[in-house]
Amino acid sequence: MLRKLLFNLFILVLLSIPAVSQQMLKGKVRQKTTDAILTSVTVFNHSQRKYNVSDAGGNYRIVANPGDTITFSSAGYHADTTYVLSAELEDKDGYVVYLEPNLVELQSVLVGQVSNYQLDSIQRKEDYAWLDQVHKVRLAGDQTPTDGVGIGFSPVTYFSSEQKNVRQLRQRVKTEEKDYYIDSRFPSSYVSMVTGLKGDSLQHFMVTYRPTYKFCRGATNEDMLLYINEELKLYQKTYLEHPMFATKRK
Repeated sequence: MLRKLLFNLFILVLLSIPAVSQQMLKGKVRQKTTDAILTSVTVFNHSQRKYNVSDAGGNYRIVANPGDTITFSSAGYHADTTYVLSAELEDKDGYVVYLEPNLVELQSVLVGQVSNYQLDSIQRKEDYAWLDQVHKVRLAGDQTPTDGVGIGFSPVTYFSSEQKNVRQLRQRVKTEEKDYYIDSRFPSSYVSMVTGLKGDSLQHFMVTYRPTYKFCRGATNEDMLLYINEELKLYQKTYLEHPMFATKRK
């Protein structure tokens, strides 16, 4: 009888506590120079270790509380970090984020000098260091039920939405890191200087002939210069000398 009374009292206490709804930070991500919307931007809440991605309309939303630290990042742009304010959460129009294009300048690297890419990479590794602390579980065909000392495999934990979210973010961070590296080896300013291309022609060349991460990792500065020159010849033959393009230039 006493146990039933205590249980009923516990239920009443729970019902008397007002439900706390999750607060959401939402808005749009735009390019700073052109005001164009930016899609597939990673939105990461460091405080709650949650992430999301801006949609096709540049819209984003993520769980957040006042004081949380949130970073907006995308390859080709400088990351932007903000501390959430109550006013931003309450703003009906949402919080608009403007990312500045990362215009990489090719500089002569001195012995012992640390490049901007390396500094940014170090910072990104520090920001996402906790991802590497989450144990990686081997599945199909592996006879080892653990991965590390004292860490067991729990299907419930591995397939939980939280762990799935962590794995997706880890993969996204790796992909972005590769894109950042390609940008550092294949900067538009250097490509423009070598090819003489500008504006839309330069942008088209940068997208169409963007080198692979594997090539960039193994290429010397001379290799990259040769690559750009060879691709420029192909670009001129394919596009600039095509009758359709030649007609448009007349």
